[in-house]
Amino acid sequence: MLGQSGKEDVRPRQGSLWDASPQLGKARRYGEQTRSNMFLAVMPDQAAAMQASEIGRRLLHARGVAACLRPLDTLHVALNPVGSYLKLSEADVFAVSEMMSSIRAAPFEVSLDRASSFSHGERKLMVLSNAIRSEELMDLHVQLAKEMWGAGMIFTYNPRFMPHMTLSYGEADIAETVLAEPVRWMAREVVLIHSLVGESRYEYLGRWPLADDGVAASLG
Repeated sequence: MLGQSGKEDVRPRQGSLWDASPQLGKARRYGEQTRSNMFLAVMPDQAAAMQASEIGRRLLHARGVAACLRPLDTLHVALNPVGSYLKLSEADVFAVSEMMSSIRAAPFEVSLDRASSFSHGERKLMVLSNAIRSEELMDLHVQLAKEMWGAGMIFTYNPRFMPHMTLSYGEADIAETVLAEPVRWMAREVVLIHSLVGESRYEYLGRWPLADDGVAASLG
């Protein structure tokens, strides 16, 4: 089980974002001081991103809701957060690159078959998801948590992890809607994303192609 290796004495600053232990050193929640966030994700290809965005546009239009759709090149399914920062940590970028060499995952299909919305703080999120959790995405989530734990990084392990793609933030209140045609694509890489808070802009710090024998590291 995660966090029970018997080596806690040599990792005094390490812990789980899921546990949100108060003694941990890094910020685990977005705050007024946070300027950027770093996380690992899979991203749709262009066709799937355009399909997802069009679904969001139609749902918002049908309900007469004013909300801004996220830019196509920011659509993603998040796997694990790395940290929140006042200043980006190059050490954390390097640590992620090192631990990605241990990840084992072949390319797999992502399928999102329904739209819905939920509250996130003061905001409403319109998302695409699937009623059946993807075993491949869950396996990646668990592998990443284990490797981050082993590297002494703050890690996330969420047993209720349900992958989703956020289409918009705003006032959209969308009842769960099964899509006529699911949004599908082949996930072929894991991406390390640096999100600049309040700018709707991403920097892509690393890409690791999925292959039957593991992943190949490629920073930048």
